[in-house]
This record gives sequence, C-alpha cells and structure tokens, in this order.
Amino acid sequence: MTEVEKAEEGETRDLILDQAEALIRHIGRKKTNVADIAEKLGMSRANVYRFLPTRAAIDRGVYARHADQSLSAALARSETCSLPSERLATLLEDLHKRVRDDAAHAPNVHALCVAAYLEDWPETRRYVKRLSDAIVHILRDVQNPPEMVLDRHSAARAVVEAMMSFLHPALVEQRLQGDQEIENALRSQIGFVLCALGIKDYPRSI
Repeated sequence: MTEVEKAEEGETRDLILDQAEALIRHIGRKKTNVADIAEKLGMSRANVYRFLPTRAAIDRGVYARHADQSLSAALARSETCSLPSERLATLLEDLHKRVRDDAAHAPNVHALCVAAYLEDWPETRRYVKRLSDAIVHILRDVQNPPEMVLDRHSAARAVVEAMMSFLHPALVEQRLQGDQEIENALRSQIGFVLCALGIKDYPRSI
C-alpha cells in the first residue's frame, strides 16, 4: 500500500468514526448501528466493515479517539505551567473536569467511556499507559526527589491509582451523585499526591 493509499484509508476511517460519534452522541451507543452509519456516509455496510471490521471496533475507535483527544488537550494545558507541581496538578485536574463535563453535557459519550473502563477495553489500558508515561516525563523535572520517585515508572503508576476515583468515569459518576464537596476532595487528593512525591511547592489554589 502506498503512502497516498494509507492516507486515503485513514481519512475514510476518520469519516466513519466522525459519523459514528455523532450518532452515539445523539442516540446512544446501543441504538447506533452500522446501517445508519453507512447510510449517512453514502456507502455500503460492507465498505464500513472494510475499515472497521466489527461493530465493537467502531465503539472502540470512537472511544480511543475521544480519550486521546482529551489527554492531548490536558497535556497541552499542563505544559503551559513551569513547575512540575503545577504541571502535574493541572494535568490531573483537567482530566477530571473533562470526565465531569462528559457526564453533564455528553451523557452518551460518558456512557461509552464507562463501558470502556468496566469492560477493560485495550484502548483504555493504552490510555492509562499514555497518562502514566506523561507523568513519568513530569517527574523527571522534580528536583531532589525522595527515594520513591527515583523509580519514576512505579511512582507514576501510584499517582494514577491514587487519582483513579477522580479519573474513572464510573467512579466520577458515583462521586457526582453523592459528594457535594467534590472540588475540595479533588484539591485535597492532588495535594496529598504531590506531598507524597516530595513536591513541596504544590499549588494551593488548583
């Protein structure tokens, strides 16, 4: 396959995912079907399956793209900060708020993300790995880190685990239903994580 053919294939796949995401946002994951996607795009179902071989692959593709875009945007925002503490705090806060925004304003997308976590999709594991790698990169800039941070990969995994109740869409949904002080809880947890990492200059007003 030539580079041009690969680019054209990628463009068609993106068009399919665009339409699938639009339908999922409007009517939900369970009501979205390949026939509707194909009709909207003026192509056959067989052609849709040529690019995404199963209905589940379409869901996973929509989720993976949404998750990657959210993480990329959060990383871009965090990179405007100078101190490692500010970068990490901003990254974690931004990711949490994106989950909350989905729950409030894009409930069908939120439901897709809940399914991705609860069903342990490979795309979810890749997203968590990418987040962990981003935290490793931030930890490299910590001055005089405590011994636990010298193993940055283990420390990054510990950060993700410590923050999971603020990042996992199903757990965030539970918090929103029962916790009226979620903002304060988020700040406290981020502060705890940064202190555990030996970062003393963490921001007081996240």
